[in-house]
Amino acid sequence: MSDESEPGQQSRTDTILGWLVAITFIVLLWNIIQMPRTVLEEREPLMFFHYSMGLIVSILAAIRIYWWLREPAPEPPSELPVASFGFNRAILFALLLVFAVETVIGFVYAWGAGHDVVLFGVHLPAFIAKSEPLRMSMGYFHSALGFYYLMLFVIWFAFGVYQKIRYGVGLKRLFPGSSV
Repeated sequence: MSDESEPGQQSRTDTILGWLVAITFIVLLWNIIQMPRTVLEEREPLMFFHYSMGLIVSILAAIRIYWWLREPAPEPPSELPVASFGFNRAILFALLLVFAVETVIGFVYAWGAGHDVVLFGVHLPAFIAKSEPLRMSMGYFHSALGFYYLMLFVIWFAFGVYQKIRYGVGLKRLFPGSSV
């Protein structure tokens, strides 16, 4: 099921997976922004939505990582040096890794805090007993990874702007399906 692509272009599968990860993450980010602005007594549906969307993002990121490792690396656009292209891809790979592991840490945090975990309306049993040390350590780690992926986004975008200025490659290429 390999779909070869020309230099500077992503494969169709890469494009579809990229857009699915991006769109589901944007929805999850909206949820993350809304939760602190919501009254505590009304947060439960947002938390359940957060768990479900987080799982979707994590699964899509894991599939994208599998596809990334399975297929040969795309050729960089002719005007972009290989090292610059590789650095940009490394940032995106790190971002996908964070997305893939963030959900596992989030579930461990939720169970450690004694929260009900509901995925798509189905209550999951607590696989880990309530534990304050676990809640604190996993909660901090979950939050830290959240700040880490925001930092990766900023680096990725800033580096894209640098590549635009230095090498003349367009910013549109930062979107899935555009020139890689």
